[in-house]
Amino acid sequence: KLAAWLAAHPRVERVYFPGDPDHPDAATVARLFPKDQFGAMVAFDLKGAGKREVFAFMEQLKMIVCATSLGDVHSMMLHPAMSSHRDLSPKHRERLGIRDNLVRISTGIEAIEDILEDLDQALRG
Repeated sequence: KLAAWLAAHPRVERVYFPGDPDHPDAATVARLFPKDQFGAMVAFDLKGAGKREVFAFMEQLKMIVCATSLGDVHSMMLHPAMSSHRDLSPKHRERLGIRDNLVRISTGIEAIEDILEDLDQALRG
């Protein structure tokens, strides 16, 4: 539900989620994952954003926790270029598809409506 909501949002350029039927590896994903169990990790590119805009968006979050690593019962978000992949050169990150406008969210146990509401108010700025 989160991936589909993000994909429809005008401020989101692209969503990365293995459960997307248009995912380039959809056949492999279908073979490897149990039906409708694609995990809780979603990444997305903010349209036209750089680091400054990504951080401004993340600072607007009220419930979702900004973190440097993901893995908790709470929804958490990070900016891979400045956290998990900070040691890579910008050119190396670009080759891997990790651009400055990429953010990653690990959904927690909160109600999906609360997660979507928090993201929506932050995306509206």
